[in-house]
Order: sequence, then structure tokens, then C-alpha cells
Amino acid sequence: MTTSPVAIVTAASKGIGAACARHLAADGFRVAVMSRSDAVQAVADEVGGIAIQGDVTKADDMERVVATTVEHYGRLDAVALSTGHLPQGALLDLTDDDWQAGLDLVILSVMRLARAAVPAMRACQAEGSIVCISGAAAREVMDKFPVSTVLRAGLSGMIRLAARQWAPDVRINAVLPGYVDSYDVPPELAAQIPVGRPATTGEIADIVSFLCSSASRYVTGESICADGGFTTAIR
Repeated sequence: MTTSPVAIVTAASKGIGAACARHLAADGFRVAVMSRSDAVQAVADEVGGIAIQGDVTKADDMERVVATTVEHYGRLDAVALSTGHLPQGALLDLTDDDWQAGLDLVILSVMRLARAAVPAMRACQAEGSIVCISGAAAREVMDKFPVSTVLRAGLSGMIRLAARQWAPDVRINAVLPGYVDSYDVPPELAAQIPVGRPATTGEIADIVSFLCSSASRYVTGESICADGGFTTAIR
């Protein structure tokens, strides 16, 4: 059996997740892609990987994607954990269900995955890497995105904690995109980004690939902002 590294990518049917799957495959990873949509099969076919339908908010699905990947490939080295968009609105307009949905996507998805992935990485003696796709709202209060602001900031704290507890054999980091071209960014908003445009999904995948690789083997507990200079917080 080949010893080529193996990666799982979630929310991989389109956007950042699909770009990460393509980039990791080009870097020599064998890839398992997961999404709620059956469109993920096309991405798996493109990258020569396997497709698993599942939901990051369901513990059974997260356990299954790890078990299926290890059964198919014999090991697990990296995970790129991408999720969906979060509820928006003024604080007083948000319901308990909105906050619970955000918690499921941002925080609990990481722990559901990690409970299965960290032991699997250790079992095959991988230099494991978990990369969470977060958001620039983790670094700066954004009134339009309160759920993202609160919970992604919490995710950054959890990553710092997890990095200490899972070292030295498993690293965990996050990428914090700002506006990305996988969805419509109005020209007047793009003009407010110092570099003059939103990120491409491939540019976010570049950072994810770096964090999954041995080139970042001394980087853990970090949240790398990739927002084109949009946020103003000193960090």
C-alpha cells in the first residue's frame, strides 16, 4: 500500500472545499471528499478520490467519514474542515435556533471530527494536521455577522487550546477568509478591500495546503487571516 498522505475535505462539492480538494490532490494527497450534496461525487471523480455524503453537524457522519477514509486508504494525515454560511441579522433578531446552528457548524463540527480524526492520525503515526476554514469576523466585530463574530472568535480560542493538548503529533490551525469569489461580492464592497478584489477560492486553498504540509510543521494553534487587508484589527 502506498504511503502517500491522505486528506479529508468537508463541504467539498463547491467553493473553498472543492478548491482545497483539487489543491491537495495536486500536492500528492489521496483525497476523501464529503458534502451533504451528491454533487461531491463529481469532485471526487475529478481528483481521483472517494466521495462520502454526510453532514458536519451530525456526529455519526463525522465518525463515518473518518472510518471510511481509513478503511479505504489505510491512514489519515490531514483534514480541511470547511462548513456552510452562518445566520445573519441584528442581535435581537437572532433566535436560539440561529445560535445553535452556528455552534453546530463552527465549534461542534470541529470536535465531532477531532474525536475520530485525532486517534486515527495517531494510530498510523501521521504528522497530523487539521485546518479549519473560519472567517475574518473572528478578528474584528462585524455588525452584519454577529453569529460569525462571536463563534469564530471562540473557535480561535479553542484552536489555541487544542493545539497545546494535541501536540506534538497533531497540529490544528485555521484560515480566516474575508470576502471570496465563491459568492457574489458587490463592486462597491470589493472596492473597500485594499487589494481591490475578493479572494479566489484557489488563494484560500493555497494557505490550507501549506498548513496541511510538512512546510508548516512548526505552526500550530494559529489563525491566519486572508482578507486582502479588509479588517483593521491589530493582530
